[in-house]
Amino acid sequence: MDLNLKGKITLITGGTAGIGLATAERFALEGASLILCGRRAEKLEEAKQRIHSLVPSTKILLVQADVTSTPNVEKMVLQADREFGRIDVLVNNAGTGIYKPFLEVTEEEVMHAMQMNFFAMFRVTQRVVPLMIRGGGGSIVNVTGTSGSSVFDAPFFSTCSGPAKAAENRFTKALSVELGPSNIRVNSVAPGRTNTPERLQLWSQEMGTGQEEAAATERHGWGKRICLPGHRWGEADEIAALVAFVASGACGFMTGSHLVADGGETRD
Repeated sequence: MDLNLKGKITLITGGTAGIGLATAERFALEGASLILCGRRAEKLEEAKQRIHSLVPSTKILLVQADVTSTPNVEKMVLQADREFGRIDVLVNNAGTGIYKPFLEVTEEEVMHAMQMNFFAMFRVTQRVVPLMIRGGGGSIVNVTGTSGSSVFDAPFFSTCSGPAKAAENRFTKALSVELGPSNIRVNSVAPGRTNTPERLQLWSQEMGTGQEEAAATERHGWGKRICLPGHRWGEADEIAALVAFVASGACGFMTGSHLVADGGETRD
């Protein structure tokens, strides 16, 4: 299926690893031009080299930026405007998850969760939308998380980052109504447990074990609700394929929707 993404100028935050990098690779394979945002210059360069090894002709603008900083975000959008003159697709992928018992969560951690998730998404989107309006429309995909609409048993509590993810979901719905008349679609994708090095490292830190032990413990706990064979986690490229599909012209009548990809784990 032709997703009609060829030549689309696509900005991906958190685009240097995990789901973000897989999404960048998917868009490159579809013929899109990329604006990759990340905090570390060396990771940005590694991502560029990896994408060019797949699709050498891909146009890529690397922007070192912290999406929790308004000046950084404004500089990023200005660079994108100068380089390409428009932004057709925005993938708000940058984010984090903090899973701790409620009484152990600090105010600093709550603020960090809101800054890295909802506030960053709000800040980036508010500065990209004028370029989309000027260009006649666009598509926004917000990568959120299942903790925004579901709760999990110990030790994977989500009273810290869950509310931030919930705000992202509500933001998506509200923004789709406001921007619809400007021909801008806004949808969200909520990945479940996804097999990336960053996620496994986070689980192991929170559980105080090695990564393999943490993954095994999780799969025999709440992860048993995943109904696919072996209670397997999702892969980053599977989430990326969904993001690309939702962003594309193939979903031209879809806006304000929230799609979950979690192997059937959440059943609310």
